[in-house]
Amino acid sequence: MMHVANTVGKQLDEAYSKFLEKHGEVKEKTEEGTTYTLQIEDIANAKKIARERQHYRNSLRLIPRNFIISLVSQYDSFLGRIIRFMFAAKPELLNASEKALSYTQMMNFRDLNDAKEFIVEKEIESIIRKSHAEQFEWLKEKLNTPFNKDLPCWPQFIELTERRNLFVHTDGKISSQYLAVCAKHKHHISEDLAVGESLEVPREYFESAYQCIYEIGIKLAHVIWRRLCPDRLKESDAQINNVTFELVQKKEYDIAIRILDFFTGKNVSHAEDSYRRIMLINRAQAYKWKGDAGQCIAILDAEDWSACEDKFKLAVAVLHDDFEKCYTLVKRLKDDPEFHKTSYKDWPIFRELRRQKEFQDLYRECYNEDLTVEQTTEDDEQEKQEPGAPASER
Repeated sequence: MMHVANTVGKQLDEAYSKFLEKHGEVKEKTEEGTTYTLQIEDIANAKKIARERQHYRNSLRLIPRNFIISLVSQYDSFLGRIIRFMFAAKPELLNASEKALSYTQMMNFRDLNDAKEFIVEKEIESIIRKSHAEQFEWLKEKLNTPFNKDLPCWPQFIELTERRNLFVHTDGKISSQYLAVCAKHKHHISEDLAVGESLEVPREYFESAYQCIYEIGIKLAHVIWRRLCPDRLKESDAQINNVTFELVQKKEYDIAIRILDFFTGKNVSHAEDSYRRIMLINRAQAYKWKGDAGQCIAILDAEDWSACEDKFKLAVAVLHDDFEKCYTLVKRLKDDPEFHKTSYKDWPIFRELRRQKEFQDLYRECYNEDLTVEQTTEDDEQEKQEPGAPASER
């Protein structure tokens, strides 16, 4: 969206400059710009183009703000669904609700389920109206879990939600409440920012905000799901692996690392050890592709892989760049019904392996076809010039 806005803006700037050059007479040139004199009959058209340029400049300021507002709104909506799930999975959480029904309201309900749904809606509404810090306090009280403890992005999350409030209520101008809340939750504010100054949304800020919301949403949803439905750990493990695999595919390594650092921690249980090991492989490759090969190797070497299936051993060998060992394992896996040949084409973990001439020949020998990778991004092309770039496994 911003790219389109910038393109339109450049076109308007060019149109305005050409109009002035064609119809105006240069009156003065300074370092700040050029002043033109126009004929009366040209002034209306000049003002029209100038207004369009001003609308464009306003859009450059407002569009990113609205994206931040929408981002936080999507989080609020998601949290509402999480809370609804909590009440469904553990109905006794509603016992402490202070919502009361009048006789008239009760008469309008068809049955008890309708009355319960009304109370649930009102309870969710009252929670969503709280500040985001108060929402986490409510979650802590209900589930006896301090969800924001050891959450590195917590200060950033609070600043983001407070900035959203400023965009909605004060046109982005800093308030004393914004400064106080940020200080309370240990978010560092530049000394240059003071009450009354305006905040904006640079591209880097939005990308960081997106990562923050993504991380908190995934962690919050899965921690609550695993806490309230321990019999569904397998589903949660599978979804975490799918989400983080896609993040690695999209080269969003930072978010993948934040999520996998958490869910491979010592205090996190898993349905099966294989799911934990897949998380470790994805975590290791995310670090490697980000450029931290040392952390990748440290993660792998902290585990004993000797009793694992060949597909795990292949992943470990690939991430160690031990291609000779990879070739032996590729031969053993060629008849494995659970390991499809397309994995070599699609999975990021095989990025470096795919570039080896020996592997290309071996693939042809094993599967009677050439190894063809349909999509090559500019990033991939660049990484070909950068030895030591990282890999992935599902």
